[in-house]
Amino acid sequence: MARTNKTRRGRPWGVIFKVVGAVVILAICFFGTTFMTPEEAEAVLTAGSTDPVAYANEHYDSTITYINDNATDLVGLLEDLQADEEGTSEELGHRDGEAAYTFAVTTTGTVEEGGFGQVNLAVDGVPSGVTVSVQTGPAVMGTALRDVTGEVTFDMFENQIDYAQVGLSLNDPLKSGVLTENDLNSMIGQKITVVGAFAYSDSAHVVITPVSIEVAS
Repeated sequence: MARTNKTRRGRPWGVIFKVVGAVVILAICFFGTTFMTPEEAEAVLTAGSTDPVAYANEHYDSTITYINDNATDLVGLLEDLQADEEGTSEELGHRDGEAAYTFAVTTTGTVEEGGFGQVNLAVDGVPSGVTVSVQTGPAVMGTALRDVTGEVTFDMFENQIDYAQVGLSLNDPLKSGVLTENDLNSMIGQKITVVGAFAYSDSAHVVITPVSIEVAS
């Protein structure tokens, strides 16, 4: 009589070990997870970022001091920029990334009527084809005060909105300060000396954000 071969069925220890191992791993993952409230998660995401308004309030005075201490003659600067834009920009200007270079300047000229929010300034010696304007408010445009020192960079802030906000917040004191104390629209025909900052984004037109305005003698 032929013998019948029977396959012996072993216990599925391999499968059991795999299942137990998976359970252990899941347990470790679960108990090792920190659960946060939405507020806690936001705090983690924004940790290390800079509050734009607080930064502006803290650094406004030092920004004004920097501009006054480092202001270069506008006419000479424009001549140097035309002769060697790259070298002059790197020596005297600041920028973040690929933005336009921003400069601290001073100049004297005669106030003339200008466009909305600006007066023109007739400055002797300015290169041919270049016009100069000074912001009058009530809105102060641009981020010249933010960018002029070279100390404010995008990576200091959580996002583009905060980066822009620090520029707006640095502009705010001008509205109740120098631009309230000096109504440029009522000074047409007068000669003034201006200290301020501008971004060299248009080689044919300079718009100065003023931090100091004095009637020239």
